[in-house]
Amino acid sequence: MTIEVVPPQLHALAEVLTSAADRCRLTATAVPDEAVGGPLGPPLTAFTETARTAGNCLAGELRRLAGAVTAAADAWLGVDAGVLAPRGAAVPR
Repeated sequence: MTIEVVPPQLHALAEVLTSAADRCRLTATAVPDEAVGGPLGPPLTAFTETARTAGNCLAGELRRLAGAVTAAADAWLGVDAGVLAPRGAAVPR
């Protein structure tokens, strides 16, 4: 089974992943870190810290994945440039 994904599609995927990483980072920074009084204070503080950490970790992983996808697309473009004849050029037989 062969799956064909052309470099422009991989670059588009990398852009989507980067955008998702940006949204995760914004979400993580939007979680308040102020302490809350009362009996719910400590559990709420622990929850918000966990939510911020998870958002930042997810953002980092999405960025890393976007970089890997971009690197794969660029590598395929490099392979294509070395193997394929330039557009309009004759290919020797």
